Amino acid sequence: TAGKSKELEINGPIRINFEKICNNLSLGNIIENAEKINGGITNQMYKIQTTKGKFAVKIINKHRIQKNKNILKNIEFSEQIATIANLNNINSIPAIRFNDKYVQNIDDEYILVYKWCDGKILLTKEIDIEKVKIIANMLARLHKIVPKSNIKSEKYTKIDYNIYYQKLKNTNDYWSRNFIEKFNILNEIYDKVYYNYNKLSDERSYIHKDLNRKNIMWSSSTPYIIDWETATIGNPSIDFFNSAWFLTADADEEKYKAFANSYFKTNKFKDNINISAYSAIIEECNWLEFSLKRALAIESNDINEIDLGKNSINDSLTEIINYYNKIPMMLKYCEDCM
Repeated sequence: TAGKSKELEINGPIRINFEKICNNLSLGNIIENAEKINGGITNQMYKIQTTKGKFAVKIINKHRIQKNKNILKNIEFSEQIATIANLNNINSIPAIRFNDKYVQNIDDEYILVYKWCDGKILLTKEIDIEKVKIIANMLARLHKIVPKSNIKSEKYTKIDYNIYYQKLKNTNDYWSRNFIEKFNILNEIYDKVYYNYNKLSDERSYIHKDLNRKNIMWSSSTPYIIDWETATIGNPSIDFFNSAWFLTADADEEKYKAFANSYFKTNKFKDNINISAYSAIIEECNWLEFSLKRALAIESNDINEIDLGKNSINDSLTEIINYYNKIPMMLKYCEDCM
């Protein structure tokens, strides 16, 4: 099978020459077909096997690069954080550095190469109490690393959801009806979220920002954290509450207490826990706005991206409302563990 699938077509006419990637980066000769693992608007991921081993190759979407001139710089920094985590005995899968950088430009395509991880992503119900404790401990240890970078924490500006309400109030599509119906409760929640968010301290740590079950590969009972693309420097309490929510079946009591107990044994953040809990859903609120922009073709005219936006809106609304309603319960669980 040597030499097969040297090129694969992605995103229309774009062609990726995997043989050239392997030659340029000294990855060995391809001995198995390049296999597409996943992919969407954000990126495409492929598995290749060469004479030197197995690798995952991530193709960064060019539209993102054109839209955000800082995206490559941000990805470099996020992969640096993944490497720092790995050097601190936190199981992470950072991109491989070539020529002192993570992002490689080959034939005007921007790629990241990772060592292949032979593990699997578990369903939420498969992440038992012991696994929850392990992940919480890893997150706590990540938050304890003192950032060496002087990069300031990102601060979100307030969203005006009324802009999108005005654009959608006379529509009757399945994805817009739910937003229109829940607009008032969304505004009520977001006002409280943003008020508390502005009261957070400037505490800084390395944060993953997207630690959910899909970004953890399990090899037997050993977890490896993947997809560090959103990793940055920020307030650790937001990272704690978001991770706890997504990894404990939306705050299942036994799992949530196990997560909180394991985390607080290793790390305690400085912010008032009530302020932190109400602030944390700001990430999902910002994702909802991004989905609205995509659905309304404000971000791009790409039909696939528009559909992704439409299909994300109801899920985001559900997450925001469910999380908000469970905050008193989550606070009690945390207080029982502190």
